[in-house]
Amino acid sequence: MKNERGITLIKLCILIAIYLLIIAVSIYFLKGSYKIANLENFVAKMELIQEKVNLIRNQYKSWENYDANEPGNYYSYLQYLEFPNANSSSNIYINEFNKIIVELNNNDIDYWDSNTDSIIANYCYFNPNDLEKYLGLKNIDLYVIINFYTGNVICRDGIMDNGKIIYRQYDTEIGNHLVSAAINNNSILANIEVVENNGLNQKVKIYLLSEGETKQNIPSIHEIYYLDSEEDDIKKKCSSLQDYIYVDSEKTAYFTINTSSKYSFIIEDINYIEYPKVELEVNLVNSPILLNGMKGIYWDSEGNEIEIENEKDPNWYNYSTENLKMANAKSEDGNYWVWLPRFIYKESKEITDIDFVSGTSISSTRNKATTGYRVHEAFDNNNKLRGIWIAKFQANGEKANTVSIVPGKTLTVLNKKDAISNLENGIDNNLKQFVKLMSDEERNAVIIFSKSENINISNDLIYYAGGAANEKGYINNTNYSSTNNVYGIYDLITSQNELTINSDENEEGRYRPVIAIK
Repeated sequence: MKNERGITLIKLCILIAIYLLIIAVSIYFLKGSYKIANLENFVAKMELIQEKVNLIRNQYKSWENYDANEPGNYYSYLQYLEFPNANSSSNIYINEFNKIIVELNNNDIDYWDSNTDSIIANYCYFNPNDLEKYLGLKNIDLYVIINFYTGNVICRDGIMDNGKIIYRQYDTEIGNHLVSAAINNNSILANIEVVENNGLNQKVKIYLLSEGETKQNIPSIHEIYYLDSEEDDIKKKCSSLQDYIYVDSEKTAYFTINTSSKYSFIIEDINYIEYPKVELEVNLVNSPILLNGMKGIYWDSEGNEIEIENEKDPNWYNYSTENLKMANAKSEDGNYWVWLPRFIYKESKEITDIDFVSGTSISSTRNKATTGYRVHEAFDNNNKLRGIWIAKFQANGEKANTVSIVPGKTLTVLNKKDAISNLENGIDNNLKQFVKLMSDEERNAVIIFSKSENINISNDLIYYAGGAANEKGYINNTNYSSTNNVYGIYDLITSQNELTINSDENEEGRYRPVIAIK
């Protein structure tokens, strides 16, 4: 009896296992059937929408080279429907529409044909009620955005598989198939350029560019944001900046920056894709004031001297730490000058900080508190100065009453009296009334400026202006420059004494003229 009962239990367990297996297999196939049915149902609904869109597009055929103000294009149809454009502020669904765009582009699927779909204004958002009201399509529980210009239909939710959207876009142009493709915008980068340097403001432009072997079409820009390092990393719109304008034909934004800082810019295109940020350091200064007979100059990458076309030329100067270029000028007599703008400073054993100021004020161009700072004595001893033109090289002259501030010449050693006499008689007539012998304070201002940039100037042991016996030697001898590049003041730290206005009457040495600008 026991044996019979045992056999019965074993049989029962086997039967249960078989039933469970049958149920599991049935569920598996039912799930598969449900997936197939669900997909087929989705495709059928999308086809209905697509057919309606195709009819509309055939009715309104002016799709190429369309003008929003001309009849016969999809704008006319939208007006007929009394349906606002997708990115119109009057569209009550604008917030939900934007959420769909963000969701689309957060997935690893490209839902945009960059040749034609990059204009978000061509898209309109339809919920189920809209599909019935405007397109006459009943019982379609889909939320879609439709581009009547290209015929594309994109569903907000699509069909999911293992938590991933596998189908969402229906594309009439490739035979009414649902499509998906990987996003590939790695070769599109943001770029920023200074197009005008006005001293106390800079006009810049920012845009997207395509790099690499495969050039991509550039989408339009939806918004540009910036972060200001002087603030708490608050993301702000560039459209709030001065003179902001977006030129759609160039896909470029222009605006003016009038506060010194280090800025990070983030471009968001019309597909709500953000690109890696680009940075720009802006140090605004009193712009150099060219006197009669002076021309602004800069050097190209090959060391060639270039004369500026106008005083707003962005190549002329840049006082940012990352791209330090002091303004240089040349007078009619061939002499070289360097502009040192007015600044305030705070010096300690550990570090020397400076901030440039506006006009003859003591207010930082960073619009921040400057407790502990003071205007450097070179600019405020007797007169309030906007800046100083300092001779780029120590003076040299082969004859009496001549002053030559050019590279590659033997430096002249004189006593203070003769040096002053030379400046009074040997300088260009246009500048004669403004030129004087450098003071200790002005010399110190150059040293302070170099310290603030963590620049160490090498001791010039060579008795030639610019540290070389030939005209272009200074281009390579930048270790003798106050900025360690070709734009600085040379021969500042030398083995030979340099005279200043504070020197004794009979003291001898090299000398350097300056021009104070009020």
